Amino acid sequence: MIVTIAIGAAILIPTFDQMAENPPPVTQIRTERPAAEEGQEQQQQGGAPAEAGTTSITILQGAAVQGSPDYDPDSAQVPVGNKVVWDNQDTVPHTATSGTGPQDPNSAQLFDTGIVNGGEQSTAVELQGVSEGQTIPYHCIIHPYMTGELTVAAAEQGGGGAQTQGGGGEAGTNQTGETTGGAGGGGTAAGGGPTINILEGAAVQGSPDFDPDELTASAGAEVTVVNQDTVPHTVTSGTGPQDPNSAQLFDTSLINPSESATVSLAQVSPGQYDYYCMVHPYMTGKISVQ
Repeated sequence: MIVTIAIGAAILIPTFDQMAENPPPVTQIRTERPAAEEGQEQQQQGGAPAEAGTTSITILQGAAVQGSPDYDPDSAQVPVGNKVVWDNQDTVPHTATSGTGPQDPNSAQLFDTGIVNGGEQSTAVELQGVSEGQTIPYHCIIHPYMTGELTVAAAEQGGGGAQTQGGGGEAGTNQTGETTGGAGGGGTAAGGGPTINILEGAAVQGSPDFDPDELTASAGAEVTVVNQDTVPHTVTSGTGPQDPNSAQLFDTSLINPSESATVSLAQVSPGQYDYYCMVHPYMTGKISVQ
């Protein structure tokens, strides 16, 4: 045994430094964590995941400035069955409206969020009658140079959100759907009630817009608003989008070209009230309630 130890020492001592610098490889044993624990850690690091069945798109701050980034993402993948919500992080109103622009004859046929005010989210929009692989362009009616697209993807595993009727706050909720076009004069509707005509060319700043600019109506009356222009407009109570009381008394929502809407004065006390167009805030008028 002494001889064996002596031989081993003779081999070990001269090579000790080399072995210290280059230790033999060691097998590493890695214990896999359960997927649930890993997902929990990711959630803690990255925040709560988006609601299942909902695709969220951000309207970026400054999007109203032409040429600036607008929708994020510009091209969004929407699984079949998912709903879509637009989060307006800008300081001015926007819309997300299907179609390539206001002149598209199919504009708003698939969806329209209506006006989404700054700091608010749209109602969830449900894409109905679409198929996997379909690409849907959309735009902002207020700022038509803001555009994006949705691509319909395969349904999520386990199913998207449940299909529900209603979609999201479509423009025209308060509209009568009447086709009027060409009503002249202003002040009195064909049926004898008060009316406001939105004149053709009203969207051009500085042009005549509402006719009459100041309407007198009786308390409790219904005012008919006729859009004779070629682009959508609204009649919304308040002095402009920044008015904290905007739309509190009345709001027609979007009135498409050649269509009409009604404004009820049933809950409006006698007095003089400002109104404007949400799409073109430089269009303003007044209603005197007697």
